[in-house]
Amino acid sequence: MRSFIRLQAAVSRSVWLIAAVVLLWASHLSAETVVPIPEITPIPADAGNKQRPFISSILDLADYGYVEQEFRMSGTANYYEKDGVWRSDGIWNTRIEEADKPYATRLLVRRPENPEDFNGIVVVEWFNNTAFMDVDVIWAQSHDELLREGYAYVGVTSQAVGVIALKVWDSARYGDMDLINDGLAYDIFSQAAQAVHHKADVILNGLDVKGVMGVGESQSAIRLSTYVNAFQEQARQSYDSILLYSRFALAAPLKAGISLTSPSRAYIRPDNTVKVLQFATEQDIFMFLFRLVRQEDNEYLRTWELPGASHYDDYGVSFLLPQYQRDIPIFSNVQLGCKNSLNKIPQHYAVNAALSHMSHWITSGVAPPQAPEIPYVNWQVERDEHGNARGGIRLPHLEVPTATHNYANYASLFGPGNFLVNSFACPFLGNTVPFSEAKLKELYPTHEDYVNKFTEAADAALEAGFLLPADYAEAVAEAEAAQIP
Repeated sequence: MRSFIRLQAAVSRSVWLIAAVVLLWASHLSAETVVPIPEITPIPADAGNKQRPFISSILDLADYGYVEQEFRMSGTANYYEKDGVWRSDGIWNTRIEEADKPYATRLLVRRPENPEDFNGIVVVEWFNNTAFMDVDVIWAQSHDELLREGYAYVGVTSQAVGVIALKVWDSARYGDMDLINDGLAYDIFSQAAQAVHHKADVILNGLDVKGVMGVGESQSAIRLSTYVNAFQEQARQSYDSILLYSRFALAAPLKAGISLTSPSRAYIRPDNTVKVLQFATEQDIFMFLFRLVRQEDNEYLRTWELPGASHYDDYGVSFLLPQYQRDIPIFSNVQLGCKNSLNKIPQHYAVNAALSHMSHWITSGVAPPQAPEIPYVNWQVERDEHGNARGGIRLPHLEVPTATHNYANYASLFGPGNFLVNSFACPFLGNTVPFSEAKLKELYPTHEDYVNKFTEAADAALEAGFLLPADYAEAVAEAEAAQIP
């Protein structure tokens, strides 16, 4: 009997010891994955020489009931290195290489002035730095949706070149900012979300936040692919959903530059539990090899593919170009001299729908609709009799075509503007070739015939969830006003 009691006591002590070890390990793990809350300091609207933020909106936001403010975000962040081998499956581990490196950067905030106009969702954009300065691509494409639905918007200068450009533009306003390497960018993007969660009283004037959505396009989406795969715990703690807009097949390195040791293919990790929507244009899929990382949709992943669309387009350029002509002296008279006209598939309609569905995914748990892939045969896009791609999301502009839409474009040797600038920009901006008048008459004998067919296709896109009601109304109105044939 005494032996049994002693055995029972020993087992009990072992159980408690194991439990204590597990609790200590769990608390240590939790402490490692807690994202710090940064310091936030408002930047006066009239600070510096320019007395306004870099890339302040070209819209009069007051007309929409919005205010624009800028903040200095500072704190410490870590440099990371790979922990083990990174494979294409995206299950990537990291370890801290250098801890607690100080930084200071900026947040650019656009929010509803009236709390009753706020829909509860904050869109946090990783500013694109492909042009060696901050570019608010998501805002440019989807400002209509963001403003009409009452989103709050936070743009983050996450990378070193963005801070350098700020200092060059207005050293008096941004001179105390400090970010010397893109290795800190992942922590910075996480801390921007923590500022939204924990310092909404400062940066959002106390708006009641229901969800936070991280977004990035092209170079930023490549960075966010690494963020999801290599910093899954940070992403889970920081963002309710993430939009990867026009990402490539590869992922970004942990620091600056191009990684020669990362996989050439980067799938989204199978154990991901952050709601992710990948939005890819036809050019992304085939020219930038996104087709190599196609994967099945699941509980936390949706992929949308938009045929006919180039990497960027006429609509986005028409919004961004005036902004940079205003802010960058050397761009003041810049003209695009592309060989072909720019792509006019309204990809912003599909991006608007993506943001809307991701918002509802956060608030209601209902995932965005699934979309078909763009088919290809022998490594070529499968095209219809008009030269337009089949499959994918079918906007009425492609279902009832008046042009051939693709991504073939390049700089015109004798066109306007700087040839080097055009050589860089034009290949990303696609092409739209209008049909001849004879072909339009053959396809649509009367204007009423065209409008009826367009409206029917728009009805289908609306019902499928790829066209929002406001954009549906705009598209149909444009079709009714068009001189076709």
